[in-house]
Amino acid sequence: MQKSLVADSSTLIALERVDLIKYLNKIDYDIVIPPAVKDEIKNKEVLRFLRIQELKGRTLKLSKSLEHLNIGKGEAQCCALAINLKLKFIICDDRKFIRQKFFSNNKHLQNIKILGFSFFLHIFYKKQLIKNVWEHFDRIIRLNNWERSEVSVANYTFLKEMGY
Repeated sequence: MQKSLVADSSTLIALERVDLIKYLNKIDYDIVIPPAVKDEIKNKEVLRFLRIQELKGRTLKLSKSLEHLNIGKGEAQCCALAINLKLKFIICDDRKFIRQKFFSNNKHLQNIKILGFSFFLHIFYKKQLIKNVWEHFDRIIRLNNWERSEVSVANYTFLKEMGY
């Protein structure tokens, strides 16, 4: 049985920009996105690598309550969906959300860890789909204007912790 991952549009768009999105169907994960993330993805070809899951009941209610904290709709839905699926993290590279989560005392947000695109680079490397993690890291940072940002620091730190 495949493990599930919840991903936000920021990461998926970043992977698309550097032509790495094609590897999502070669990893052992079911990439799940909520409807708000689907709506943010302009290139509908990307959707073939993803499973869209509607939010209902408590999950929808939680998402709406997170939105009232000024969390973006996509990020709020990702967090609610991850909690519903009993996942401990989401994949997200949204600068504003990373900052908001850091300063929030909301228990739901505090229980969800945020990992970024580097999680996928790590998986792609382990599956031997890419050879040089840092080359792709640099391209993603540059093409998304994430130099010296929370996104850059968080992804760099993750890769260093993983031994790269």
